[in-house]
Amino acid sequence: MKRLVGWGALFAVLAALAVLPWLMLDDAPAIEPPAEFRRTDLAWVKTLFQKHDPRRQTPDVVQSIQLDEAELNRLLNYVVELRRVSGIAAELTPGMATLSATLAVPPNPFGRYLNLTAEVAEMPGGIRIQSLQLGSLPLPGALADWVARQAHRWLRRDKTYAALADAFTQINFDENQATLDYRWHPELLTRLERKSAELLIAPEDQTRMLAYAERLEALLKQHPHGSTVPLVRIAGPLFTYALQTGGDAREENRAALTALAAYLAGISLPKLLEGDSRSIRRAPRVLLSLHGRRDFAEHFMISAALSVNGGSRLANAIGLIKEEEDAGKGSGFSFTDLAANRAGVRLGERATGAAAARVRQHLALARNDADLLPDFRDLPEFMPQAEFDRRFGPIGSARYQRVIARIDARLAAHPLAQ
Repeated sequence: MKRLVGWGALFAVLAALAVLPWLMLDDAPAIEPPAEFRRTDLAWVKTLFQKHDPRRQTPDVVQSIQLDEAELNRLLNYVVELRRVSGIAAELTPGMATLSATLAVPPNPFGRYLNLTAEVAEMPGGIRIQSLQLGSLPLPGALADWVARQAHRWLRRDKTYAALADAFTQINFDENQATLDYRWHPELLTRLERKSAELLIAPEDQTRMLAYAERLEALLKQHPHGSTVPLVRIAGPLFTYALQTGGDAREENRAALTALAAYLAGISLPKLLEGDSRSIRRAPRVLLSLHGRRDFAEHFMISAALSVNGGSRLANAIGLIKEEEDAGKGSGFSFTDLAANRAGVRLGERATGAAAARVRQHLALARNDADLLPDFRDLPEFMPQAEFDRRFGPIGSARYQRVIARIDARLAAHPLAQ
């Protein structure tokens, strides 16, 4: 009898495990993918980050971030753009937030999407999960909250997670609004940067990027400190090294472009990926130029790295918002910079696409600036907002689009696009 009961229990468990995928997975997403990320969205996110830039906060003083439901979803939309989640949304009510997300799953016979809905309630000093549903499968809130708390205790073994968790003191939900109180510590920013790199960059990719950073450093040491060197004199040998590795062209291109962009942005990859100093920043020892302009080299390479690591739509939006800022209060709107941005995005797309091997070969053989980028110095630049509006109207106008069409036509005719 005991054996029969045992076999019956085993059969019930196996049957339940077989049914779970049908309950958890769906054929349709509960949350539709967000609309295309617009420059106005990026401008808002950037303003939010600048307002709460931890480097400007007084250490150990409690600060607050308030977001209404539309702003919270806008921020979640940004996360979706970065992480390629299918869809995510939040609904705020007094004392409660309902979070819904849709994740695309690998091909299987059960369904294409995992739809999750969690009700999160505020409580003194934190939050608790009140209910959780995976597809059509509801989980008891007490069970979901217990699992979350066990995971939280386990994650606190990581010093960065523990420091970040301790920085957030309270979260409150109200009708159409969430308020997050936090206490910032200066060293936490560098910890978060390192932890983000550790989580988002696979170990083999980190090794590859560090190899290119080391090779880049060796190439730069051949030039006097503080000198300005054409980008092509560094990029050519760097991609010759990429050819010699014999590795996958897409991955080698991604690593090389990321190493170049990090250098131009003043970020030390060794300090980011394997160092323990309080900062990952460093001033470039040698300046790089393209068509005689340092800003062209920066726009071109950084846009390429954004494209290979974060997606071309986001890279284009970042480039455009930078030019709009310059028109309002900086050096002025420059179609030259925008062209370099768009060229970098295209380079990133092709360097990690079907043409990756051909792009690597071309970059290795590059000998002059025109091999990297068409000369766009004939385009209008340094236009204050009033002049830009008078000559080209608002962003997206017919006159504006005609210039963009000229830029794209010249990029399409460039050898890197053939």
